Amino acid sequence: MTNLNNIAFGLGKREYSDGSGYYANSGLKQGDFSLPAVITLLDFETGLNDAEAILTPGFSLPTVTTFQEGLGIQVLMDGNIVYEFKSPDGFYRNVPNGINLFIPRQIQFTVLSLNTSGNNNQSRCAILKAKYI
Repeated sequence: MTNLNNIAFGLGKREYSDGSGYYANSGLKQGDFSLPAVITLLDFETGLNDAEAILTPGFSLPTVTTFQEGLGIQVLMDGNIVYEFKSPDGFYRNVPNGINLFIPRQIQFTVLSLNTSGNNNQSRCAILKAKYI
């Protein structure tokens, strides 16, 4: 059984114990009707090394399943959008289970959850695993 006391959750990143890379885990974020159009899941400076990474978004079951009500994910590097996915429906067909990224050194890395009016209270998360190259 995993000891969750040793796993960091939140906006930042944490180095692997062997120094070969880092991980970041947003933890489960759940909102209400007062949420803005986007929620920041991860936000940190990358440090001094380039990395290859896999970002895995996660979404709970939707409240509303009509057309255009699926939550989305957006990845920014230094404020520039480098990846965006928004499911065309609330059932999340074709949601990527791992997004491969090259993350350059010394940039601001941000992952946003894109909300819809029907699914603001839906839970969402993001997990990033990166290895230095």
